[in-house]
Amino acid sequence: MKKTVIMLASLMLMGGAFNAKASETKVHGRMYGYWRMDVSGNANSENDFGISRAYVTVKSKLSDYTSVRITSDIKKVSGYEGYSIILKYGYFDWKPKFAHHDLKFRFGLQPTLYIDNMNKLWGRRYLEKTISDERKFLTSADLGAALMYRLGEKGKYGYMAANVWNGTSYSHTTENNKYKDFSGFVILKPLENNPDLKRSRIVAQYYYGTKNIALPDSLKASDYNRNLLSAGGMLGYRHTLDLGFDINWYRTGQGAHVNNITTTGFSFFGTLYFKQLVSEQSLMKTLNVFGRVDIYDPNTDMDNNAETVFFGGIECTPVKGFKAAINLRSTAFEDSSKDSKTYLYFNTLVKF
Repeated sequence: MKKTVIMLASLMLMGGAFNAKASETKVHGRMYGYWRMDVSGNANSENDFGISRAYVTVKSKLSDYTSVRITSDIKKVSGYEGYSIILKYGYFDWKPKFAHHDLKFRFGLQPTLYIDNMNKLWGRRYLEKTISDERKFLTSADLGAALMYRLGEKGKYGYMAANVWNGTSYSHTTENNKYKDFSGFVILKPLENNPDLKRSRIVAQYYYGTKNIALPDSLKASDYNRNLLSAGGMLGYRHTLDLGFDINWYRTGQGAHVNNITTTGFSFFGTLYFKQLVSEQSLMKTLNVFGRVDIYDPNTDMDNNAETVFFGGIECTPVKGFKAAINLRSTAFEDSSKDSKTYLYFNTLVKF
């Protein structure tokens, strides 16, 4: 714990020094807190407080064409009592002058764009990860390189990207074989010119690679491949109603002469905001109600192994930089021999 405090203090001090020396450098932070009670039938009201995540980010614009970002991730690590700090992002962006800022090259430890953008559409990462992140279809950050191209003036209609990755993750960065992973990504804003629906988005990706395991010459990489096809989006009506989806098909090789496993994860979510439905003086203008359903099947060839997670609640945003939500979450199992699990949560987000 002492090391964690020292590292965090050092990072904050460095951020302050950067701010003093360069007006284009900024420091941001966010923290996810919670209180949780198990309200399942036989849980006896077990409950706990916790911090699920804390991030400190330093962003610096080095020139009109170059910038850098460093983000630390403070979280609990299995087998370690207390919180540990690891590097979540550490990348360099270059926008070639000849491309008029429409083309960008990114190098380093960077976000996988599908998860990053679906988190923005879902809007409540402090409550729960997106389904592809939570179920480990894909890591939320990896080492690699990206080429990104904006669609329309200043990216008005979205952008697309092509990536090459190590195929590891930001928390386990060791590359165990010579093979690389590849992905293509696109985000579109098809209703940008419609004032009522301009917040709507469509996102999609295709990811192809090899499991991050040691592969001697006697084994074929094609027998241990992994393919992920994802599509998602959100229909946003004014600032009143959001309806979104996130669907994923994940296929992994298990070795020579062994059938591949197909895993699916479907997520559907929605939010109703009260701000435009009540008077300006009403306390309810800071509230919204939300819900989400996740359907997960780890192996579509097997029966009775799927799970369905329901959760919903009320969220309050009283001031900029703070959110709080009371929500109930329940997991139902296709296997009737397993009892469902239900939790009551109080979650908070603080950011600066």
